[in-house]
Amino acid sequence: MLRPGRLFTGHGTPLENGTVILQGGKIHAVGKDLAIPVGAVVLDLPGRTVIPGLIDSASRLMLAAGERSPGAAEQSVLDSLDHYLPDTQEALRYGVTTVHLSPPGTGPIQGLGATLRPTPVHRILANESALKVSLASQPETSSTAQRYEAYQQIRAAFEAARQYQKAREKYRKDLAEFDARQKETAKTGASPAEPQKVRMDRRNEVLLRALDPSNPLPVRIEAHTPDAIFLALKLAEDFKLRAILENATDGTGSAEAIAASKIPVIAGPMFRYGIPQVDYLNHSVGLPGALVRAGSPLAIASFGDDRAGHPGPGGTRFLLESAALACSGGLKPETALAAVTLEAARVLGLDKTHGSIEKGKAADLVVLSGDPFDPETVVERTILDGETVYERRKD
Repeated sequence: MLRPGRLFTGHGTPLENGTVILQGGKIHAVGKDLAIPVGAVVLDLPGRTVIPGLIDSASRLMLAAGERSPGAAEQSVLDSLDHYLPDTQEALRYGVTTVHLSPPGTGPIQGLGATLRPTPVHRILANESALKVSLASQPETSSTAQRYEAYQQIRAAFEAARQYQKAREKYRKDLAEFDARQKETAKTGASPAEPQKVRMDRRNEVLLRALDPSNPLPVRIEAHTPDAIFLALKLAEDFKLRAILENATDGTGSAEAIAASKIPVIAGPMFRYGIPQVDYLNHSVGLPGALVRAGSPLAIASFGDDRAGHPGPGGTRFLLESAALACSGGLKPETALAAVTLEAARVLGLDKTHGSIEKGKAADLVVLSGDPFDPETVVERTILDGETVYERRKD
């Protein structure tokens, strides 16, 4: 049971002197003046702030810096993880309790991502939770023509998957007819020609999951420049994708079009260093505010992009600072905090169990020394499923 001075539940204004009761790894009750259960361990936290566990919806945690492959639809990020990178444990020290990872690819279709907890056992919350495709510039080519070529390659892959599906459906129909004819000709001894089976193709099977109207696999589309953002929106519309737009770096001028598409955006990285490359020439901390004002669902993530000057997994520990920086660009503090908690959970499809402090949700909490965006605030405790996994005084 926690009794902080201030409680950000993820909904509305913060609750002063509220109480959170934990039971069985979940949140049992939230409110003021709650009765203390018999035998409960009470953690009084005067002057402290409790927020939901931070969610990095586009992290490179557990992925070695600089390692990338061309990628393929069937490639899983789980095959690329390095469980011994020190940044993994460091994420817990900064209040990050959930991360989404995509394969570190360079091609148009990069593979299947997963959502995990940064714990020693790296508990998987969702495997194969999204397909990552990219309309970003590549180091050797950075033109509009190159991005359009990537767009055409992605289109061709989805069209090929549709043809594959038609071939499989035709085979099933032909096989049923073949079985029926066999029964009819059993007495004569004549045997009809058996249809040729369509060989299973793992790549096309993944792409078909993204095209499934009943339960579509989310497709995360990386796009930075205005032309790439336009192509991403067209892909989503033409193939009826359950799309998520990543980065949208130069999307301030396209905010209305993005909002009209109703596609959620994962913005970031908020920090940019060094010599700007093509995808980050018009990088602006005002992007999240512009998207929210236009009406787009928004999450903020760390990413970890050498084109923005900070490669590797370490960016996850600056997730809360990324949200704070977005405030300097016009985003309201409560909206910025939601962008790394509840809205991030919504993007990942985990909002029924994570992202806010509500009865029945996972007891993923962070105890802060002060206001979330005060520069002097530090993480004092990180709680996962009701268990303390980091406590500052023990460092």
